[in-house]
Amino acid sequence: MSLITRIPPGSALAVVGGIFQSAFGNPTVGEYDFTNYKVGGTRFNVAIPLGLKFNPSYLYFFHQLNFSMSIDEGTFLSAIKQGTAPTLTIRDSTSRRSIFHNPFRLFRYFENLAVDSFHLNSNANAELLADFQAELVQVADLVGITQIFAQVSFSIYEIKDLKFIDDYKKEVQ
Repeated sequence: MSLITRIPPGSALAVVGGIFQSAFGNPTVGEYDFTNYKVGGTRFNVAIPLGLKFNPSYLYFFHQLNFSMSIDEGTFLSAIKQGTAPTLTIRDSTSRRSIFHNPFRLFRYFENLAVDSFHLNSNANAELLADFQAELVQVADLVGITQIFAQVSFSIYEIKDLKFIDDYKKEVQ
C-alpha cells in the first residue's frame, strides 16, 4: 500500500512464535541439522505452527521479526556449515504459499526487525507456519552441547477495518 502512516484503530496486535530444535548428529552425523529428516539426498522439514489462525475477513500486517538461538550469536555464525545459508520461510498452511517473496536468510540474530508486509488470506482454517533450515557444524564452543534451539517470533496486526481492507484490495489488484 502506498505510504501507510498508521494501522487503523481497533486492530489487534498478536505476538506469535515457535521454537525449532536440533540434536547433534540427528539426522546428519557431526552436525546440528535443523531439517527434520532426509530421504536419500532430499532434505525435508515439517513446518511448525506459529499460533495464528487466519481469519479470511481480515488483513494481516507483519510488523516485526525476532530471531535468536540458545547459543551465542558469534558461535552461531562460526558454526554455519560452509556453502549453506540458514533460512526461515513463513507460509500459509492451506496454500503452502510463502507469505514473503523470499525466505529470510539469517546470518545474525534479530530483535524487532521491521519486515512491514501485508497478507490477505481468503482461505478458511488457514494458519501461519514457519520452516527453519540450517546446518551447523560442531565448533569448539559447541563441544558437549547436545541440543540447540532456534526461536522465531513476529508482531502481527490483525486489521478489521473494512474500508482499509477494501482500499488495500483495490491497490493490489
